[in-house]
Amino acid sequence: MVPTILICCASSIATSTVVAYKVREALEENGLEANVIQSSFAEMNAKVEMTNPDLIMVTGTVTVPEGIPRIVATPLLTGIGAGKVIEEMVEVIKKVEK
Repeated sequence: MVPTILICCASSIATSTVVAYKVREALEENGLEANVIQSSFAEMNAKVEMTNPDLIMVTGTVTVPEGIPRIVATPLLTGIGAGKVIEEMVEVIKKVEK
């Protein structure tokens, strides 16, 4: 089963698009595959119900449903700490693939 990553930002336009691009790049560089879906914070709960994500990556302060790992993805925008975010994401996706 291919894991699903839900990327959420305020409007689901620019910020989540940049993060999604960087996530896809990192997945490819690490030999991993995942469905990457974008959402606004307002649509997040509906998208969670529709997609059943294995990981939620957010660019702001928002409460995510319990039981789903959450990673703050803002470092992928700033570059500061981006490597740690990628490592965390890879770790979660590898656990899901097992």
